[in-house]
Amino acid sequence: MNFLLYLINNVLSQPIFIIGLVVILGMLAEKKSWDKILPSTIKAIIGFTMINIGGQTLGGALLPLQLMISKIFGVDAQNMTDIGAAQAESLASIGTEMALIFAVGFLINILLARLTPLKFVHLSPHVSFFFAGMIAALLKFNTQLDFIPLVLLGAVILGLYMTLSCAYVNVFIKPVKGADGFTLAHSSSTGLVVASILGKIFGNKNSDLENLKLSKKLNFLREMTIALTLVMTLLFFCLGLFAGNDWMMEEVSGGKDIVVFSITKGVEFGMWITVIITGVRMMLAEIIPAFHGIAGKFIPNAKPGLDIPLLFPNYPTSVIVGFLCSLVSGLIGMLILGAVNYPVIVFPALIPTFFTGAITAIFGNAHGGTRGAIIGSLTNGFLLIFRQALLLPLVASYAPIMRILSETDYCVYGPILGFFLKAVGGGF
Repeated sequence: MNFLLYLINNVLSQPIFIIGLVVILGMLAEKKSWDKILPSTIKAIIGFTMINIGGQTLGGALLPLQLMISKIFGVDAQNMTDIGAAQAESLASIGTEMALIFAVGFLINILLARLTPLKFVHLSPHVSFFFAGMIAALLKFNTQLDFIPLVLLGAVILGLYMTLSCAYVNVFIKPVKGADGFTLAHSSSTGLVVASILGKIFGNKNSDLENLKLSKKLNFLREMTIALTLVMTLLFFCLGLFAGNDWMMEEVSGGKDIVVFSITKGVEFGMWITVIITGVRMMLAEIIPAFHGIAGKFIPNAKPGLDIPLLFPNYPTSVIVGFLCSLVSGLIGMLILGAVNYPVIVFPALIPTFFTGAITAIFGNAHGGTRGAIIGSLTNGFLLIFRQALLLPLVASYAPIMRILSETDYCVYGPILGFFLKAVGGGF
């Protein structure tokens, strides 16, 4: 058992091993020689690592904003900025259940792809790993299930989620540029479905946000690296002014004044976006052909579910607009919860706000143009804040990590499952 847990926690939960294995198996299925397999595997792993570390560090770069906003609005966010501490605290009570649910759930996803018409393989283990934690927490703290039934039920729920979320995202991904050959495996799936539907109903597909007319002298803003660097610099600077320079230098910037700190953080943000974009190109060039080799041999017609940053390079404006819109609606939601004296203090989690805001704007734009992007990402921010307020009381000791990383699917599916388990708790 100890070796199995070690294997799950230290090998299978690491995305690079899953990505590398996919490339190796795919190229072996195509009877490629080792001198072709080795470099392709290394390129795919490096590309994914650039995306993964870039995304994590990009999210970490947002955490000072959380402190600044908390100071402006008078909300205590001190316990929402240390991801390592939150993860350690959250996994203390459910680590074993979480690991086993993750491993068995992935096997169920593979079996469903092999045996049913739902030919989708979820290849974002860093996403499903934390989703497994939420399922484990909901089952452990809201039922009386023994260890083995809890793990088996949790694995079935996770396997179905991994398969079905890839499947319904695949329905809505068709008009999205750059999504040929894959679907998305990410915990923003409900948000992008809502954004797509709202875009279809209220948007205008002919008014593409990415075709926003700019003066020729401002055309450089169409480059994501430049645009995000400038936007984030301005955002840090404006919030820093409201928070106060003295407080900033003492609590956030390590002695740097607002101007220097804002420029530094803006450039850091732009640099990590550039890393992500470069990684996207490297990974896609290797993983898609290799996966098709696997599909042809073992799971005919299967489609890989991949992470959302793969779509960012084609939608630079939507990424920025989506983040800002989701942030605004999240802050409005926070104020509404405060005004009604909601018993749980909920603050917009900035890492999910950035990534889910970006992808909901992309899908909203693909289905409904500029209006679709704005409406979709604004709705996403409200979903994140209001549904997180329902989720947190249900997951007990798993709440610290959910305050930082709870993306749209956690906030939507978590309360549904939690309230269902409470309603039928006597039956378990």
